[in-house]
Amino acid sequence: MEVSNQITLVEDVLAKLCKTIYPLTNLLARPLPEGVDPLKLEIYLTDEDFQFALDMTRKEYSALPAWKQVNLKKTGGLF
Repeated sequence: MEVSNQITLVEDVLAKLCKTIYPLTNLLARPLPEGVDPLKLEIYLTDEDFQFALDMTRKEYSALPAWKQVNLKKTGGLF
């Protein structure tokens, strides 16, 4: 068994877990970053990445019915 001599600060762990914005490339890669809900990847995108991936604004997206949102996420690789 190997013992790690590294000290992990609680602040560093919390910062990783509380991160709310990720680049599109991070959300398309697997495994996903810790703490990311795989069913709601679109909420972690910047506005620019959101527009690029789903070809619409967040406001336009939220006005769509759920089934259309799912289809858009599939097309954009976010499902």
